[in-house]
Amino acid sequence: MSSDPFLIAVGIIGTRDLTDELLNEVMGMLPKVTLDLEVDALTKVRKQLEAIIGISMVTGQGLHGGEQEPWLDEVKTTIKWTYWDAYSHELKSNGFGKEVIRVLDEDTHNILNECGNPSVDVGWRVQGLVMGDVQSGKTANYCGLVNKAADAGYKFVVLLTGMIEELRAQSQERLDSGFVGRDSRSIFEGEREKKPIGSGRFRSVVPNVLTSIDFDFLTANKKVLGGIPLENISEPVLLVMKKHRSPLQNLISFLDSQMSKGNNQLALPFLLIDDEADNASVNSKKDEDPATINKLIREVLRRFGRSTYVAYTATPFANVFINPDYDDLFPSNFVYSLNTPTNYIGASSIFTESGIHQYQVQDITDADTSFPYKHRKDQSIHSLPESLCEAIETFLLSSAIRDLRKEPLRHRSMLVNVTRFTDVQGRLSDLIKNYLYALTEEIKQYLSDDDLWAKHLKLKSLHATWQLHYAESEVSWDAVRKVLYESIASIKVLTINQKSEAVDRLNYKAYEKSEKGRRVIAVGGLTLSRGLTLYGLSVSYFYRNSKAYDTLLQMGRWFGYRTGYEDVCRIWMDPDVQEWFSHVANVVGELKLDIRRMHANRQPPSRFGMKVRSHPDALIVTALNKMRNAQEVEVDVSYSACGAETPFLPKNTDANEKNLASVNKFLSGLPPAQTVKNKCIWKNVSATQIAGFLHGLEISSMNMPFMTDITGRERPILSFISGNEIERLATWDVCLPQGEGAPISGFVVRDTNGATREIKPRNRQFEKIPAGSDYLKLNKQRVGEIADETVALEKRDIEQAQKDWEEERKEDPEKGETVPGSLYRRYRERPLLTIHLIEPKDPKDVSKRKDRMMMASDIESKVLVAVGLSFPQFEDEDKSARVPYRLNKVALRAMGLINDQEDEDDED
Repeated sequence: MSSDPFLIAVGIIGTRDLTDELLNEVMGMLPKVTLDLEVDALTKVRKQLEAIIGISMVTGQGLHGGEQEPWLDEVKTTIKWTYWDAYSHELKSNGFGKEVIRVLDEDTHNILNECGNPSVDVGWRVQGLVMGDVQSGKTANYCGLVNKAADAGYKFVVLLTGMIEELRAQSQERLDSGFVGRDSRSIFEGEREKKPIGSGRFRSVVPNVLTSIDFDFLTANKKVLGGIPLENISEPVLLVMKKHRSPLQNLISFLDSQMSKGNNQLALPFLLIDDEADNASVNSKKDEDPATINKLIREVLRRFGRSTYVAYTATPFANVFINPDYDDLFPSNFVYSLNTPTNYIGASSIFTESGIHQYQVQDITDADTSFPYKHRKDQSIHSLPESLCEAIETFLLSSAIRDLRKEPLRHRSMLVNVTRFTDVQGRLSDLIKNYLYALTEEIKQYLSDDDLWAKHLKLKSLHATWQLHYAESEVSWDAVRKVLYESIASIKVLTINQKSEAVDRLNYKAYEKSEKGRRVIAVGGLTLSRGLTLYGLSVSYFYRNSKAYDTLLQMGRWFGYRTGYEDVCRIWMDPDVQEWFSHVANVVGELKLDIRRMHANRQPPSRFGMKVRSHPDALIVTALNKMRNAQEVEVDVSYSACGAETPFLPKNTDANEKNLASVNKFLSGLPPAQTVKNKCIWKNVSATQIAGFLHGLEISSMNMPFMTDITGRERPILSFISGNEIERLATWDVCLPQGEGAPISGFVVRDTNGATREIKPRNRQFEKIPAGSDYLKLNKQRVGEIADETVALEKRDIEQAQKDWEEERKEDPEKGETVPGSLYRRYRERPLLTIHLIEPKDPKDVSKRKDRMMMASDIESKVLVAVGLSFPQFEDEDKSARVPYRLNKVALRAMGLINDQEDEDDED
């Protein structure tokens, strides 16, 4: 019987649902079953069990190419699930709830069912994509897939991690625990007593492993097979590898050496899992010769007559840009979307207004003088910005609070990501070390003294930070003072990049049994942005301005699970980047929505690929993925069920007066308006009139959907509005909503009752903009309101969209209550033009964002014009149904999407 009190508690619970009542019952029984159980150990078990109460999760959905026949259901009862059963026991011992394990079981069953059937001898090749969320548990999923594949008959498994050794080692460590069941180092060191770990504790069979925590695949590694040919090995073989040329070439040489004379393929069923599959695997020229990596991956797959390639990623944009007509890695057979459990903290939970963790985000407004966005590798840093000092203080305090709460997880981590240059990271680390040393010395000598601490400026600042962030934490300042030094004394500042020395490795496992665990401030860039997990991460300081969706999301190491300490987590970030994260969260949410809808309609992966490639935000993705090797790129964008707004408005007073006059003239030429509450509505306005009106407006090119072509003369979206032959887009509805502003002089609208109505503009706040900008920026880039999307919809359609959203929220509880505009647009009969007349207003005195907002008096124009386009759903497979944009570097640079440093190669 296990002596681990948590495992004993799990055994007592059995198959019952864990409730508060059952928890109390278990805690009462545990001291009787486990003698000499200390109070602290009992408290730890309670906290571990409390963390899984009430967590729910639903199974994912997938798209099927149709070529691969489902096979697993028929043979499920004939398979002995040795590896999977052991893995599920391991998950239980690590605190995974019953429902989460059930969903993992179902998801991995569904994914394996889409893979090739290892019992079929006739050659096959299957390629698929699994889409999860950043830090959401994709590793647990593909580890489960590996275990089930081993049980089903797959004999050779390769896991490709990112391009960084530390990530490869971390992945190896997890597979050692979740699949191998032994420490891979002990296998290569020839230890006789290879102590079972992880899932190995629950089974007797042991798979083979040809890589170690300490090293990637070398041809000499084959020695552990004892000279037995691969095709004669009884248990499966695992390799965990980086996406680097050398180990992949080593693998190809090894596979070639295993082939009998005259054969060019091995008969073994082969599973290749490509983690972070959008990084380096895709055939573009962005990372370390990824064209070569892409070619080598395909060469590995060709060595097997029966192979399955499964790409795992949180950011599938690059993967679906692969041309499906070529022999590449496009997921032609299946796309599967994973859901997250209710305790997952993702982008929408943190960065959207309805997110319950929005309090975690703090503004960075003072970092540009220390490390400006545009800098080179010789950038010097003379001092730390106050915001970074505050973030470090917060990290120290949060560590003590978590210790006082007796949190089971002992590791504590802080992330600092402000530069891609390794040299600059090193200089920043030195400054942080100096700051931390000086502050720690003050804490050591004076903080616990009731009389002395308040006489020291550094400690008074620390107290102010506690009051600002943790006064409501239910842990008193005096309690924190007494234990702070003990909590932080072991904190190390590590520089994490490809040049890091071994001493700077995170290596959490080595500190697993130490009293305080591993406690670090990790300074880095790309290395911290790709799959690497920072255990116990509570504070992040992020000052990067990437607009690439994949890069941006992957940098979000703060997503994931923070059970028991989410209230002390904080994220410092530029306000503009916060908006980008919010935007990206919405885009990814839309893609998942598309997968669910396409799943219901039995559409293939190729249709999803086309949907992503033609999404309006493909403009950004394509530009940043492809532009480095092309002077010009064309992107065909579909606006089916999409919207477009103009949150960037002209700064010039004459331009705004001209725009207002254009609105007045346009509306005066329409029939009398219908009035619905505070909105004036016109129906069935010709597309030619709409395009003519928009063409007469001065619209900032910062609004990407309204960008001009490379000649600077035409706006492709306006040409599409006037020139398309889609029946649903022939006529438009027009809406002029009113607000609380002062009536606009000389601006009236006739309604259908013959009355004239004065028009009041909407009040909106404006964000501060860089000096010299020729545009103004609406707060949070928000133009309209969600209610605008319901204009001209039937009541039944509005109610149906709301029902649709409730169903979506059941699948993903992290979603807020507000129905997104895309759902309303599905039910729209005609496109809608909303004209927003905007009066600047002052920020509220109590607003958290006040310091970054403009005062109304700073804006010369009294009324500005913004527009919103809302397109209905229409058939867009034909090229003529999409808007062709041609992009070049000049246009992208003008919109702030690329900068002059893009070609520097000293990225970490």
